[in-house]
Amino acid sequence: MIIHELNWLWSLLGIALFCAFIALLICKTIYKQASMKVLIIVAVIGFLLGVLGVFIYASQAMPL
Repeated sequence: MIIHELNWLWSLLGIALFCAFIALLICKTIYKQASMKVLIIVAVIGFLLGVLGVFIYASQAMPL
């Protein structure tokens, strides 16, 4: 049971980090001279949106 919960946690973190990385790349390509503060804020927002998206997706009932 605990292994299943840890697997879910690592999946959630992986998806959220991937979303943060993509948001960071998009921001970096659009704004060539973006400051480090802006890039960190974009990465944090991307991470939080990734976590929120996984929670919304997980709350939907799966058909059996």
